[in-house]
Amino acid sequence: MTLENVAGKKTGFVNVKVLDTPGPPINLKPREITKDSITLQWDAPLIDGGSRITNYIVEKRESTRKAYSTVTTNCQKCSFRITNLAEGCEYYFRVLAENEYGIGEPAETTEPIRASEAPSPPESLNIMDVTRNSVSLAWPKPEHDGGSKITGYVIEAQRKGTNQWAHITTVKTLDCVVKNLTENEEYTFQVMAVNSAGRSAPRESRPVIIKEQTMLPEFDLRGIYQKTVIARAGDNIKIEIPVLGRPRPTVTWKKEEEILKQTQRINYENTATATILTINECKRSDSGRYPLSAKNIVGEVSEVITVQVHDIPGPPTGPIKFDDISSDSLSFSWEPPLNDGGVPISNYVVEMRQTDSTTWTELATTVIRTTFKAIRLTTGVEYQFRVKAQNRYGIGPAITSESVVANYPFKVPGPPGTPQVIAVTKETMTISWNEPVTDGGSPILGYHIERKERNSILWQTVSKMLVSGNIFKSTGLTDGIAYEFRVIAENLAGKSKPSKPSEPMFALDPIDPPGKPIPLNITRHAITLKWTKPEYNGGFKITGYTVEKRDLPNGRWLKANFSNILETEFTVSGLTEDAAYEFRVIARNAGGAVSQPSEPSDAITCRDDIEAPQIKVDAKYKDTLVLKAGEVFRLEADVSGRPPPTMTWTKGEKELEDTAKLEIKIADFSTVLTNRDSSRRDGGAYTLTATNPGGFAKHIFNVKVLDRPGPPEGPLAVSEVTAEKCVLSWLPPLDDGGAKIDHYVVEKRETSRLCNKRVVTDLRYKVSGLTEGHEYEYRVMAENAAGVSEPSPTSPFYKACDTVFKPGPPGNPRVLDSSKSSITIAWNKPIYDGGSEITGYMVEIALPEEDEWKIVTPPIGLKATSFTITNLKENQEYKIRIYAMNSEGLGEPALVPGTPKAEERMLPPEIELDAELRKIVTIRACCTLRLFVPIKGRPAPEVKWTREHGESLDRASIESTSSYTLLIVENVNRFDSGKYILTIENSSGSKSAFVNVRVLDTPGAPQDLKIKEVTKSSVTLTWEPPLIDGGSKIKNYIVENKGSEKWSTCATVKVTEATVTGLIQGEEYTFRVSAQNEKGISDPRQLGIPVVAKDLVIPPAFKLLFTTFSVLAGEDLKVDVPFVGRPKPAVFWHKDDIALKQTTRVNAESSENNTVLTIKEACRDDVGTYLVKLTNSAGEATETLNIVCKERNSILWA
Repeated sequence: MTLENVAGKKTGFVNVKVLDTPGPPINLKPREITKDSITLQWDAPLIDGGSRITNYIVEKRESTRKAYSTVTTNCQKCSFRITNLAEGCEYYFRVLAENEYGIGEPAETTEPIRASEAPSPPESLNIMDVTRNSVSLAWPKPEHDGGSKITGYVIEAQRKGTNQWAHITTVKTLDCVVKNLTENEEYTFQVMAVNSAGRSAPRESRPVIIKEQTMLPEFDLRGIYQKTVIARAGDNIKIEIPVLGRPRPTVTWKKEEEILKQTQRINYENTATATILTINECKRSDSGRYPLSAKNIVGEVSEVITVQVHDIPGPPTGPIKFDDISSDSLSFSWEPPLNDGGVPISNYVVEMRQTDSTTWTELATTVIRTTFKAIRLTTGVEYQFRVKAQNRYGIGPAITSESVVANYPFKVPGPPGTPQVIAVTKETMTISWNEPVTDGGSPILGYHIERKERNSILWQTVSKMLVSGNIFKSTGLTDGIAYEFRVIAENLAGKSKPSKPSEPMFALDPIDPPGKPIPLNITRHAITLKWTKPEYNGGFKITGYTVEKRDLPNGRWLKANFSNILETEFTVSGLTEDAAYEFRVIARNAGGAVSQPSEPSDAITCRDDIEAPQIKVDAKYKDTLVLKAGEVFRLEADVSGRPPPTMTWTKGEKELEDTAKLEIKIADFSTVLTNRDSSRRDGGAYTLTATNPGGFAKHIFNVKVLDRPGPPEGPLAVSEVTAEKCVLSWLPPLDDGGAKIDHYVVEKRETSRLCNKRVVTDLRYKVSGLTEGHEYEYRVMAENAAGVSEPSPTSPFYKACDTVFKPGPPGNPRVLDSSKSSITIAWNKPIYDGGSEITGYMVEIALPEEDEWKIVTPPIGLKATSFTITNLKENQEYKIRIYAMNSEGLGEPALVPGTPKAEERMLPPEIELDAELRKIVTIRACCTLRLFVPIKGRPAPEVKWTREHGESLDRASIESTSSYTLLIVENVNRFDSGKYILTIENSSGSKSAFVNVRVLDTPGAPQDLKIKEVTKSSVTLTWEPPLIDGGSKIKNYIVENKGSEKWSTCATVKVTEATVTGLIQGEEYTFRVSAQNEKGISDPRQLGIPVVAKDLVIPPAFKLLFTTFSVLAGEDLKVDVPFVGRPKPAVFWHKDDIALKQTTRVNAESSENNTVLTIKEACRDDVGTYLVKLTNSAGEATETLNIVCKERNSILWA
């Protein structure tokens, strides 16, 4: 306040403090943006309302919505990171300050902020073309745009020899031509994608030298499928083929092998980048191969383009042949057209006219084969036929037949052959016959069979229908009556004359034929035969046999007996010497029935019977016969041969005779050799020889007699005698008794004491448990399968006492390690301690070229079996030897192999993972992971820890020494699961190992959430499992939805699919899914866009592959018509524009996605056009189907 008058001026002030809510924060702006988070920062309000700002409230809203949602109400700083944003979505934010008087005015972002980050770099940068001063570059879009639209690409170049990248240009397309480059210089290029969040990492190209390129010509034929062009006759053909190559190639075209002659209708044109062949109003003659070639200074390439011009087919190939002519039908055939128009013939159209008329009548339009039968013709009328071929382009010209009259061109057949009775029982007879010599010009349709009793004159037809084959079985006969049969043939013209009647045959049960005759005895003029009775005698006793003979090779069967034969043996006499014969036997029974002849005998030649000897023995004599001494053995054999052979037994070269010990029995066709009280000398080979004029036969019987072995050979040696033990050794027996020595029995005896026995298998035995100072003697016996031998000569007495010697050399002397001034060696105890305890060791060294040895161990010796020799000269080689000492002194020395050198030893790295780290290391979230791994190597190896997929180890602390490495990760979470790879390396090599770590944590969010199906009251969702399961199995998934209000759980499922029901039609819903394991629930995966609950409506549509269906007359047909439509369409069938009348034979059934028409036993009435109609609320659809019924062969119909 200011006061002023003439006397002066005075000013004063009053402080006023208004207590109110604060003003809006200022300078609100984003500080950091990623694909799923945005960090905001702002300054405090200019007006704090007279009270300290206590906190800030941060709110967000999507740019497509009007309402803000609160992110936080208690932000203490002037910045805040908003997370869980949808990638690529735009958001508005506002911040409100709060003091003790309330919430102030908001500060709002003026423009929406997109949740995005810099894009990923393009996958590659490709050099597409190079000239002497430019390069053409191209690249694909980045795999990830960072959540924000790519606004452009920055191109930079780097010349070889420099480190600077020069900015070239910024483009919006995916290619770029960089110009004004220096010829013969090498450049590298890089491209970076740019969006609202910034630039991607650069993607570099390969280095390229700027110079004019030469390139072999090349045709780009990707636009021409299988190098073939198809067109319809009359269309214009234009074939444009891109041509590559530098310099620009010269292109030439050919037709087949001739240079293509250019006309106004056919010509080609070459442009800078392509060659174009044009054919106007193409014809079938334009079809063929069109070779083209491109040539430049680099070379020449060729390709062949095939052009196919399709048209209607030509006329069928004639003439039309008439295959079958009857009084009311004609069958005729033709050949396919020579010109099919370039596509398969689909069917033929057949027409007919009477020759007294000019009107052609269509008989059929869907004939598939090249034959047709015209039926319902008028007998005696003359007809003419014509045929046209049809393909998908239309119907071609016709071919016309000659005139033909409908009449039978044939007559009745001749009579069949005389029937023969081939099988008889008391109730049935089976006959067979031959076809007539002539069928009258028409195929035989079948036969009629007639029968009569022998004493009757009345023939009776016994076949109820035509018999199609040449065999017939007549039944209902009377037992014991004789019958005759005759046969009549029939064709389309009628019945033939009857055949001649068969021979009369009695209706009796058949007799089985006798067995095959076999010869018992053969002489020059007679053969004795034997056979077996028939298995079945026909119900009557066999009253006799007839034997028939036949001269070989071509003689007739003649009766060989002139009186009745009652037995099953007969001698045929009066035969010719050296002639060959066959014989067979026929049986008769008391009912008068005669059997079929038996199987003929083998060919038999009449000569005195000489048969070479043969010896047959039991299978046990095939192998060696083994027995023990004192046992009996028998050798038995059966011998055959004519005349009976002479038999002899031999062993070695000596013929055996019958004695009391060796008994030999010989009969005509057998022999037995028996040997008693067998001994070793009775073993060996026994030979049986059988001899007659026809030859001889031998068989060798091998016999092995086992006996006890002889005594072991001596002398029995006793060695290595001590106070407690000694070693015995001996030689095997000279005679093993014919069997392998199983083992030896060793006996020892003290003076004036009994024996002690031991069983051993070797020729050496170590005797233990002796009493010091006592005397012992030893002997050995051999034992085999036959028993125990006599004992070996007894050894002298030996006293059990120790003998002390100097020790043997130490074992396995070796170098363990070395350095610049030392060598570390080790050795094993001597195998032989000389009978006294080892008291120590001594080590000596010498230079390689000298023999002056120097002791390097203490005078009293070493107790240990390793020693480090020190104070050595670097890189000097040494000889080293080691002695063992006992009470007797120094033993023999052991020399360390080679001449070890005093030098630093390089050890390759080694990693020693303990058993726990080789398994999966399991740790709970928030705990500390410790991986301790011992390592080795010289020099000390360099240690490197990595993750399998390159994950960061920033949170890990790593401690490494020359002997171990330790990795520690505190407060682990699920992202720390995986494979940790340890690599150690030094100048001697490298080594790697890995440890699998499983962190038990909540799982990651489910993947790939999408909608499978939507209806007016439900939504079906599917998703993939989380990439990270948190170290334990996913137990279930929680599905949540949000309409206009908050999120609510609507389903908990164990599979990766859920159907949410109970939705309100027309409402908008958002869904999200979380995974749950034993540790807890994951972050949710939200559906990108809201879903409106409404039924899916699809107009009806057919999914037919073809529309014509064919069936043989009499067969069943199913026509399956698939379709789609929502809701389910109503299905209507029509035939020839009339609603299809459903019967038990013809009916249609429909489901959600198909309708099936079923026709049982199809006939001509089913042929026609069928219409299927589908209707639902979305619309309707119709489809026309054709059904063709093919007739069977006319004979089968008759």
